[in-house]
Amino acid sequence: MPRFERDGISHYYTVQGMGYPIIFVHGLGLSHQMWIGPAPIFSRHYQVISYDMRGHGGTGTSKQDRIEIRTLSEDLHALYNELGIEKAVLVGYSTGTLICESFAMDHPEKVAGLCLVGSHAKISNNIYMTLKSSLGKWAAQNPQLQKANAYAIAAHNAENLVQRGFFYRIAKRVSHEESLKILEASDRFATTREVSQKMECPVLLVHGSRDRTTEAYAKEFMKRMPNAEISVVEGCNHAVATRAMNAFNVLLDEWLGTLDLSSPETLETTPTAGHVNMTEPIFDPSIAHMQQ
Repeated sequence: MPRFERDGISHYYTVQGMGYPIIFVHGLGLSHQMWIGPAPIFSRHYQVISYDMRGHGGTGTSKQDRIEIRTLSEDLHALYNELGIEKAVLVGYSTGTLICESFAMDHPEKVAGLCLVGSHAKISNNIYMTLKSSLGKWAAQNPQLQKANAYAIAAHNAENLVQRGFFYRIAKRVSHEESLKILEASDRFATTREVSQKMECPVLLVHGSRDRTTEAYAKEFMKRMPNAEISVVEGCNHAVATRAMNAFNVLLDEWLGTLDLSSPETLETTPTAGHVNMTEPIFDPSIAHMQQ
C-alpha cells in the first residue's frame, strides 16, 4: 500500500491516472474513500490523489496531545514531497477545506487553484458552527456515543441506503481522540479575513442551497478574495461532494477548464489535462453499486 512517513506517523494515500495533479482532501469522520465517485472520472485526464488525514482510514494518530490545522497541512506538504509534486489543484470538503486553506496560505506557489466544498474558517466566529463543534467534541469524549456519532456522519453524507452503510463503516474506524484534536484545532484556525488576505490562487466555493452556515462563510470569502467565485447546488445540504456527486463533478470539471494547468514540469511527462466527458457514465462499473 502506498504510504509516506511524517511526524512518526504512517500516512496512507492513493494515486489514479496521469496528467496535472489534483489532490482531494476529505472531511472529518470520513476518509479518502469519500471520493470514490469523482476519482475514477477525473483520473481519465488528471492525476487524482487522495489521502487519509490523521486518525482516519489507513493513517495513524498523532503522538502529541495538541495539533493545529497547520500540522495537518504540513502532512499534505509531505505528500507533495513524497510524490515530487511542484504544483497542484486542491479540492477540500468541510474540515478538509481548512487544510487546503492553510496549505495555500503557507505555500501559495504550490497551489494552482482551490475548490472548497462547504468551506469555513475559524469556527468560534459562527454560532451554529460553534454549537456543532461543541456537540462533536462532546460525542468524541463519550465512548458510548461513538456508534451513534458514526451513524450521524453517515446519514448526513449519504445519498441513499447503500452509501449510508458504506460511510458508516468508514466513520466507525475513525479515531475519536484524533477527531477531538482536529475540532479543537478548528476552533483556533484563522478567520475569513486572515485566510483571504493570503489567498492568491483562483478559488471555487461550492455549497448546497440548504447549507446556510457555510453559505455565510462563502459569501464572506467572496467579498474578500479577488479570484473567488461561488457555485450553489440547489436542494443539497452541506454534503455536496457526496450527496450531489454528479452535479459536483460537472461544476468541478467546468472550473478546472478555466485554470491554467500548463505546468512544464507536469506536461513534459504526462498527457495534457482536458475536460471530462460528462456524457459518459458518471461511475466506473466497479463502483456502480454506489448509484441510487
